[in-house]
Amino acid sequence: MQVNLKMSAEQPSTLNITPEMLAQAKAKALAAQDDHPEGDTIRRQVEFYFSDENLPTDLHLLQQCGGRKNIPVSISRICGFKKMRSYKPKSLVVAALRKSAFLEVSTDGKTIKRKVPLQGKTLLDEDFWKEEDDIAFDPRTRKPAVYPVPLQLQQKNVYPEGTSKNMQKPTGFEETYVEAPITPAEAEEEDRMYDEDKPFTERIELAIQRFKQKRRMHEMYSKVFNKLMRYGGVESGPRMYQGLSQTEMKEMDAEEIARATAVHKVPWDREDEKQWAVDFVEVGSAFLSSWYPAYYGQAPGGIKTACQVLRSLYNYLRYHRVCPEYDDQLQAALKMCDIAERELIKVDAAGLALPGDFNTSASTLFGGAHAGLFAGDKSWAKEAEKVGVNVSEMGLREQEARIKFNTGVAALGTDEQQDLIGAPSLQIIKNGSTGLEVTAIILPDDTTREVYAVQSETVRSKLGHLEPLGKLVCKVWHADDCDEWDLPKDRYPYGGPHKLDESREFELWVEERVLTECFVGMKMDACIITLEGNITILDEVKQAYCSFYTWLPNELWMDNKPKEVRWLAKGLPDYEEDVEMNGVKKDGQDKIQEDDEFDDE
Repeated sequence: MQVNLKMSAEQPSTLNITPEMLAQAKAKALAAQDDHPEGDTIRRQVEFYFSDENLPTDLHLLQQCGGRKNIPVSISRICGFKKMRSYKPKSLVVAALRKSAFLEVSTDGKTIKRKVPLQGKTLLDEDFWKEEDDIAFDPRTRKPAVYPVPLQLQQKNVYPEGTSKNMQKPTGFEETYVEAPITPAEAEEEDRMYDEDKPFTERIELAIQRFKQKRRMHEMYSKVFNKLMRYGGVESGPRMYQGLSQTEMKEMDAEEIARATAVHKVPWDREDEKQWAVDFVEVGSAFLSSWYPAYYGQAPGGIKTACQVLRSLYNYLRYHRVCPEYDDQLQAALKMCDIAERELIKVDAAGLALPGDFNTSASTLFGGAHAGLFAGDKSWAKEAEKVGVNVSEMGLREQEARIKFNTGVAALGTDEQQDLIGAPSLQIIKNGSTGLEVTAIILPDDTTREVYAVQSETVRSKLGHLEPLGKLVCKVWHADDCDEWDLPKDRYPYGGPHKLDESREFELWVEERVLTECFVGMKMDACIITLEGNITILDEVKQAYCSFYTWLPNELWMDNKPKEVRWLAKGLPDYEEDVEMNGVKKDGQDKIQEDDEFDDE
């Protein structure tokens, strides 16, 4: 059967062939070939590389294959040799090398080696040239090898995910980084830039830009640095007319380059001492203890990075004598960074561990924050367990909570408190929130350990091992914040409501495991329940803070986005109503322009 196909006049006479289609067709055509068009030349060249004439004296290739070890060499590296670069594609080069009777290609086509390993000595052997003493040569033409000759890796370096080779270079934020020595010319130049007669705002603005030029600002460092600048009252943003050619920059000195390329700037109003104060310690402490954990968390890696950025900046300011009048502050700020790197990680662990099993048990029994959380005996909880949701770990059974509470009172309580164990109910005398600062940590003594050892044997089948209690001694602490209270100053000198006695000291009973996470000076925002018999319960810990916790109004500045000032014509003496373009007003109605020269009506 014959079918006549006829192209209509409306159809185009040319075919729409894209470059992608051509590339795919070419690739299929090459794949169908089993040899490179210049396969013989490729085989001769590569066989010469591995031949007995060339290989013993080819130090570079010997470092790849190991000489007599006959280690497979990467074909990609062979294709990078000068005489092999013109042979493409690589797939056909591999196909051509597979036909060699002298060489062997791996099954995956990535490496190549000799079928018969090399015999005899090579440049890798120290006595190689001793056997060639009878050959005349110019000693200047031979470069002696350094023995033992190291072999080169055949695989590429594998970098961590999200990084590249350039990101492995020193950034200037390493712990062991040391500032490079300053030449006399540089010292003279910096003396002019950081002259003490200049205002501090001008010097610090130059130093910030110079610091950025000397550091590799990867994303994690740039994020912390920019937030620190914003927190410290330094604004940032693109400046006008910053496009500079290399020729223009060669004619500038260091100060002019820093000013021309600066992104961060210190506004002129920062010189007002009534509104702004220079305090490296307070700003650094508040940034690390209050703002940074609230927005970026307390992961150990992030905390270490943040502390190292501040530490690097302070060291730079001291080394280059940017502000010698604040050198004492910079020294104190460096010590603060060391403390922050230790405490911020411990604070996170302590906040997760507190309040401990004893205080959780007491809170469950006396209507605290943990009361009524246990739902393991509910019917819906059993249905949830069938699908893999275990809710029995949330909260405590009342029986389990009573055993742990009574054991703790029996081990650490006074005689009066121990007499209350058998009481049907205990009354709550006080219940309130307050800030606490740890003043002492007392680990369990031998007597307490013996009591808990005996009790653990009794309830081991039901509750497992009971942890002995120690003591966490705290005093009342007030945190400064931005909350405003309309309260009498004579009754509330700190401005906010504090229901608990400010001069009181609390002795809290906490498990030894939890005490190891705490440290003297740690601060907490907690809820305290006081039972009859003066039994103090740590009901809930809302937030744990480091010893140098500081809050500054700068945190309000971080979220400040001032609106752009717009000068409106309305209300001015010579006010005339403006007309929108194309005769359209803001409300969308058309306005006839009477003075339009193209209006024929």
